Amino acid sequence: MALVSIMSLRSLPIAVMLLCVSLSGCISGDDVDDLSDDDEYIDDETDLLDPEEDGYCGDLDGDGEPDCPLSGYTPETNPWWCNSTGIGGHHVDSAYELMTKGELGPELCETLTYELKDAIEWAAQWPTLGDAEDAGYTMTVEYVEGMGTHHVMLNDFSMDSPEFDSQDPEFPGTIIDDVFEHDRPEFLMYGGEERDSELVGFAWFVHAPADSPPEGFTGDNDWWHRHPSMCIRPSDFLLRGSDLDEETCDNREGVNVNLEEYWMVHAWIIRPWLTYDDVFTNHHPCLLEGGPEQDLEADCWAESTEHVGHDI
Repeated sequence: MALVSIMSLRSLPIAVMLLCVSLSGCISGDDVDDLSDDDEYIDDETDLLDPEEDGYCGDLDGDGEPDCPLSGYTPETNPWWCNSTGIGGHHVDSAYELMTKGELGPELCETLTYELKDAIEWAAQWPTLGDAEDAGYTMTVEYVEGMGTHHVMLNDFSMDSPEFDSQDPEFPGTIIDDVFEHDRPEFLMYGGEERDSELVGFAWFVHAPADSPPEGFTGDNDWWHRHPSMCIRPSDFLLRGSDLDEETCDNREGVNVNLEEYWMVHAWIIRPWLTYDDVFTNHHPCLLEGGPEQDLEADCWAESTEHVGHDI
């Protein structure tokens, strides 16, 4: 399956997301010449209609609502992001034991489509790591294979505050709390640590009981996971390790923070960093140990259509 080239989010309209499924009602056969054999994915973005033309999936009447919910999405169809399979990747929580992912019905799918679109539009403000850090985001997790960085907006929060309790942590002044906001992921993920590193994904991080994942996105395919103990350096909120003993964490200038009641979920909806079999899987195979894969013909892109998860 061919993939489109990496794009700058600065130039993206609502159509930033998604190599798509059936395009009937949005793009006619005469307008798209280069579809894959199963008519699921657009090969060349230049084949998309001009936003000013009639029939384009956008806000044609200026009422603020897209006339087609998402570029490449036709209501009553089953696009890939509404049809997850597998077990969600690594760190699958026992809360999901004996459960399976599956196809969402049309109404649920349309709602989820809008939710994902909202997240993309909001994050488009910070297409590169430099943009995010200039706006006040802090890199709390350095580049990690399969995930990239994790950047968070801390504002005035500091672990050095006398009110901060590492065993019962709260993060006042940030959006890390018990409220799930589909359009505002707590973490932005970038494909490197250089200023021009591009946005590759998102992560949501929500406070909820250890035995009860957040309700989260529409449908039941967003399987959340937990990292019970994280060693974080107070001076810059940088992760120094997970599940470390006190001595090791202290030697790394960190503090073990109890995060048993904090849940995380990822979504891979920034092209080309898509995971077709499960939009909510935890890792992307083309975010390699040495950096993101630049060759769009590399084998890892085919792996992005498969699952790399483990059994519970």
